[in-house]
Amino acid sequence: MDFNSLVNGNPFYVLRKLEDKPVLEIGVVKSKSALQPKYQSQTQPGMFNGTNVQQVMTIVVTVNGSDREYSDVPANMEIAAKGNETFTGSREAMLQFVDSMIRDSDLALRMVDYHKSVKTEGEKMIETLNPRYAEEKRQAMAISELERRQLEISEKLDSILSMMPKKN
Repeated sequence: MDFNSLVNGNPFYVLRKLEDKPVLEIGVVKSKSALQPKYQSQTQPGMFNGTNVQQVMTIVVTVNGSDREYSDVPANMEIAAKGNETFTGSREAMLQFVDSMIRDSDLALRMVDYHKSVKTEGEKMIETLNPRYAEEKRQAMAISELERRQLEISEKLDSILSMMPKKN
């Protein structure tokens, strides 16, 4: 069902993508505006007469007890997205969107191991292609190891000194 077919009282599905997870909210259509051309000229009304201009509307939806306004919603589409929200008046369209989102995440999760190996193998390739980088990396590792050993020696020395009796 496209947005133009929605009537007051129809269910309205909103999927919000938060930083840590997606959240599905189900609301109810409260009102919708008349259709308007998307790029209506204020100075020359009717300038696009005879051309195929996309029609848009504003839909007000009640979700979790508060009203939300969705403006410039394409009338002839079944599902739309703005910012971090995807919305529709069709349960089936939202089911398809969620299924697609799950498939995308499954693919991304399967690619994690590949990307880890790219990082590891890429480092080796850079070392092969750029001997100066390899030498700098080796020096940084050697310095880090020396600092670690120096810290261990300092800790042992502090421990030994704390066990010795103090002279008065």
